[in-house]
Amino acid sequence: MKLTLENRILIFSFSILFVTILANSSLDIVGFKRDYENALVLRSQSLGASLRGTVEKVLGLGVDIGSMEGLTGKCRELVQGNPEISYCIISNVDGKPLYLSNNKFQSLQLNSTNQQFSANMNRLVHLQKGSTYYYDTVTPITTADGTLAAYIHVGFEERLISDKIKSMVLRSLFILVLFFAVFFTVVLYFAKKNIMRPVSHLLDSVKRISQGAFDTRIPEMGLYEFNELARSINIMSESLQAREHELRDNYRELENTHNRLRQSFQQLESLSLELENSEELYKSLLEDASDAIVVSGDDDTVRMVNKKAEELFGYSAREMTGLPITKLFLLLSISNIPNVLKRYDMTRSGSHIEEEVRFINRQGESRIAAIHANSVTRNDERLVQSIFRDITKEREIVRNLEKSTNDLARLNRMKDSFLGLASHELKTPLTVIMGYSELIITDMADRTDPAVLEMVSNISNAAVRLDNIVKDMVDVSLIDEKRLQLKMEEVNPNRLIEATINEMRFFFSLRKQHVSVELDESVPNIMGDEIRLMQLLSNVLGNAIKFTPDGGNITIRSRVRYLLRNRQYGSDSTAANFVSIGKEHHLYIEIAVADNGIGIDQEDQMRIFEKFYEAGNIEEHSSGKIAFKSRGTGLGLAIAKGIVEMHGGEIWVESRACDPERLPGSTFYILLPLNPILGDATLDYLNILT
Repeated sequence: MKLTLENRILIFSFSILFVTILANSSLDIVGFKRDYENALVLRSQSLGASLRGTVEKVLGLGVDIGSMEGLTGKCRELVQGNPEISYCIISNVDGKPLYLSNNKFQSLQLNSTNQQFSANMNRLVHLQKGSTYYYDTVTPITTADGTLAAYIHVGFEERLISDKIKSMVLRSLFILVLFFAVFFTVVLYFAKKNIMRPVSHLLDSVKRISQGAFDTRIPEMGLYEFNELARSINIMSESLQAREHELRDNYRELENTHNRLRQSFQQLESLSLELENSEELYKSLLEDASDAIVVSGDDDTVRMVNKKAEELFGYSAREMTGLPITKLFLLLSISNIPNVLKRYDMTRSGSHIEEEVRFINRQGESRIAAIHANSVTRNDERLVQSIFRDITKEREIVRNLEKSTNDLARLNRMKDSFLGLASHELKTPLTVIMGYSELIITDMADRTDPAVLEMVSNISNAAVRLDNIVKDMVDVSLIDEKRLQLKMEEVNPNRLIEATINEMRFFFSLRKQHVSVELDESVPNIMGDEIRLMQLLSNVLGNAIKFTPDGGNITIRSRVRYLLRNRQYGSDSTAANFVSIGKEHHLYIEIAVADNGIGIDQEDQMRIFEKFYEAGNIEEHSSGKIAFKSRGTGLGLAIAKGIVEMHGGEIWVESRACDPERLPGSTFYILLPLNPILGDATLDYLNILT
């Protein structure tokens, strides 16, 4: 059997209870036996003393003990009156029975002639013909002169005491079993409830903790000692859990460190193999380098040059090696030698220098070189390695690019001047053409041949289209020159959108396109130029109509956005005519125009707002103001961008790609400030905080 704590407690409790009850019962039995035996002996002695008094009175009369009558009856009366007494015998001094209560005791050996008796003396007499033992009390009978005359023997069976003891043992055994069962049950219940259950709970928790479940927690217990033990175990599990996390972290860190050490060791092995050939490799790289390399020592003498240096300077390595670095610079006629030598001194202290110099090689050719010099240490000697990169062609390219940039800027100014000049020069004759055409069509229609009238009508329509182009050119010119004047007034963005849609309703119906309007009625009024804002929306909507197939969908939304923007002050004083929000945080109105048209490529999304730029393949465009993919002047979105920026806002487009088959569509976003003020409109769009 496994000696668990429960079994040990049960065995210990059983043993203690059993030994205690058994010892108590044994002591009770032994005491009872002694008391019962003493009581019978005392009674026997008392009866013997009573009979002795009677006999001694008769002897005092001078009657001989052997001739007395009635003693046998006295003995029988004594035995009959006391059931516990087995016999009463009067014997002579030699132990020969004289008077007996029963003749069956004739055979008792009463050899007590030579023995001295006291009042409490008793002895055990054996019946010769049986196995019964008797307790025999002897009372001496003396004459008047004190002579011993006879003995009175009063006895009782030893079996009386045995039977009494046996009954008491049975009763004690019953009580032992009963009380043992009760006490053992109580002890067992107490042990299980107050010891075994908490111990089992603690043992299970400790087992789980020992198996790695360090998050195990033991609840509070009723007993103070067990509760303290549970609290200590909880503290231990928390400590073990923390140690486990720490060990895991340390193990991962150790593993990472081991991996890094292994990689470092591998790198060191690789480096050691490379370092064996480093000098040869360095020389090979030095010789085959694409730049000229000159290495000088502490004494400023040239130690080494490569082939490219020989080719660049026109001198052989034998001629340059051993020369002082100053003499080499003089030989090459390097410009600003004192400054270059000063920078060389800085290199020896650990600095890295970059310098651009001009020199003349042996062939008399002027060259430009960029010098990169740094110091290296070799065998306790500090060397200076100078790399001369020939940038003569690069400088020529830079000069050519600068010249081209200046030419392009000049051409751009000429283009702007041409736009302004052309728009002003064309406006006057167009006005005359349109005026006379309208006069012929209206006032002289009845006097004009119908064929001529139709031709004049076509001339008028063409003049109107040309006038619109001239107006766009004028607007672009005014925006570029920052001379476009805004008439600021309070404008409702939603009503402005509805008015623009109503003006272009004919074009939507002509192309059978569906227009969805999602306007946020909580949008407040803004300050702006109503006419220019309608021109802005018309240009954006016109672009959506042109690049959305027949039957397509166009959606216009408006809502309020909260923007974070920083003012960027420019150096151009003419920027004062633009509009700026003037604050870092401001409410903006966002207008989004989305379509399911052909979309716009990523590379075109930033350029479609430039003047005269047409996205996609221009050869695929058709003529007409609103025809699908029709070709315009490329000024509409440029004017829209200028109007938005003059209102202190922002415009951009988002589209996945240009795909006439899948029609990914595009969305133009227009941001207008709630209450702009005149000022610098060049703002950095940082973040949207909605």
